[in-house]
Amino acid sequence: LSQLLKKLFVEDQEFMKVFEGHSAAKTVHHGFIGGLMEHTLGVTRLCDYMANAYPVLNRDLLITTALLHDVGKTKELSAFPMNDYTDEGQLLGHIVIGAQMVHDLAKEIPDFPEKLENQVIHCILAHHGELEYGSPKKPALAEAVALNLADNTDARMETLTEIFHADKGKKEWLGFNRLFESNLRRTGDI
Repeated sequence: LSQLLKKLFVEDQEFMKVFEGHSAAKTVHHGFIGGLMEHTLGVTRLCDYMANAYPVLNRDLLITTALLHDVGKTKELSAFPMNDYTDEGQLLGHIVIGAQMVHDLAKEIPDFPEKLENQVIHCILAHHGELEYGSPKKPALAEAVALNLADNTDARMETLTEIFHADKGKKEWLGFNRLFESNLRRTGDI
């Protein structure tokens, strides 16, 4: 697994330059320069916590997939200032693009185990958790479940943070929010 990460995050300088400056989304959460890196690190921190708390999880697989889960966004969205969906992004989406990227990387590593490749790709394919949220597969591995929970937690908490900061503390009740399907209220001086 470390070979996959090394190939992408250490040896591929061009990828790293794009990854570091990319957003994690067009809108909703982490839609800013560096947002993809921030989101990836947030998800990885949550997965690190879960790997320590739940021995059923394969730590190496979980941390690897946390780092890789959104690499397809580097091709799904264009760079700033556009930050819009590319043709590839519209047609395939970041989940499929990321799975393809990992497949291609694994093929460059001599004797990379097919079973391990399939597990990594499954976690990427299932990281949105539900078919209606864009995942081609529902989580079938404990690590895929944990990755989905971490991804959703980081995305939602950043979304709340952005909603509260946009209001600049003007009011306690912010009104109904479609994403959360709730009338949101701040609890402090955020």
